[in-house]
Amino acid sequence: MEHSKRRTAILAIALDGPVVKADSLATFADINWTPGVFRGLGHLAEDGIFQIVMLLQREKESLYANDVLQRILDTLGNEGIAVEQVVYDDQLTLIGSPGPGPDTEHSWIVASDPRTVAIQAGMHPLPFTGWPDIVANLSGSAGRPPRTARFERTTQETSIHLELDLDGTGKGSIATGLPFFDHMLHQVARHGRLDLTLRCEGDLEVDEHHSVEDVAIVLGQAVARALGDKRGIGRYGFELLPMDECLAQVALDFSGRAWFAWDVEFTREIVGTFPTELFSHFFKSFSDEAKCNLHMQVSTGNAHHQAEALFKAFGRALRHAVFRYPGNDDLPSTKGVL
Repeated sequence: MEHSKRRTAILAIALDGPVVKADSLATFADINWTPGVFRGLGHLAEDGIFQIVMLLQREKESLYANDVLQRILDTLGNEGIAVEQVVYDDQLTLIGSPGPGPDTEHSWIVASDPRTVAIQAGMHPLPFTGWPDIVANLSGSAGRPPRTARFERTTQETSIHLELDLDGTGKGSIATGLPFFDHMLHQVARHGRLDLTLRCEGDLEVDEHHSVEDVAIVLGQAVARALGDKRGIGRYGFELLPMDECLAQVALDFSGRAWFAWDVEFTREIVGTFPTELFSHFFKSFSDEAKCNLHMQVSTGNAHHQAEALFKAFGRALRHAVFRYPGNDDLPSTKGVL
């Protein structure tokens, strides 16, 4: 699978106001954190959609002691908020260098009064009115219809109940009768930041095959239904994800056409009580029903790590593909239909 650089959207956050409130930052004790900053900025960081940049006003440069600034960045990092760059407001054109520049179409500047500097940088201004408002505006779902689906499917082999919310928070309530399979589906929910309720009662006394296949069918149909007309979505998603000695690569495209490519050799036939041969069948069935291209690859290693890396990478690629950027209702296709 060829590697390419994801065009990451930039989220430039002004330090003064959105992050801290202080007239002087001569010492760390001077810091007064803005209410909700860790929860709000942490939520956006966890999405993995935006590259976070800390923005400093050049005119206030003298107020920031370097060691204090570093301790602020360290504190954010300890909360899971990775700041990729620190720039002054007159340096915004340097964001993303070296290499391709930022995806300014979907990039934002959050500040008390961001309009002038945003126009200069070619980004969207977003006045800071509190972290709940910022998260709602940048989640991609504010003011839009919910993307949910509910399925009940009963055959002579399985009975399945599924509820899906593509704009969830990563909550999963999953019971298929196959513990390792449940564990993997929880990874998809968590890393895809989708809410998934799934109950499957299958003829496990016969074989695992029917349950795995039917869960994949219903999940694929649910994703397709929840996506609707696909306006505003990223459409493409890809992830390069390590898990100890294993490296998984997943790429998908909600093109409306099913295609599945599988370059995986598991190092053992069973993980827990689950046959590894069924993983390819699960993802192939999902691709068929969701009508997406899906390419998957993982290096050799512990079979548990191989499977978990694949499911985590799939969840994160799915998140990028279905994410709706704020204010974007375009259909990501020159054909006018997906």
